[in-house]
Amino acid sequence: MDFPSFCTSLGTSFVIFLVLMILFAFLQSKPGNNVVYYPNRILKGLDPFEGGSKTRNPFSWIKEAFSSSEQDVIATSGVDTAVFFVFLSTGLFFLLFMYFVFSVETLFFVCL
Repeated sequence: MDFPSFCTSLGTSFVIFLVLMILFAFLQSKPGNNVVYYPNRILKGLDPFEGGSKTRNPFSWIKEAFSSSEQDVIATSGVDTAVFFVFLSTGLFFLLFMYFVFSVETLFFVCL
């Protein structure tokens, strides 16, 4: 693939991404769409916008993901989600550990 084609493809994908993000933010802010975006909260009798805020940042899930405890995950999504998260974090730890071990080992042999 040549560079101009790559840049065209990258630009087109970025424009599509922006359009979809704007559409998502617009549709999510409409009160009639709460049943689409917050079905679990509504079924449990909770306010879709907990904390009283009527707007939600599309990237607020990142903060919530890092600040939530295992008990919060179990209460919100169930035990299977908590077990899946433990599995993912264990796998990530293992991959990072192996990367570190092989990087140090490679560095050690290169320096000899």
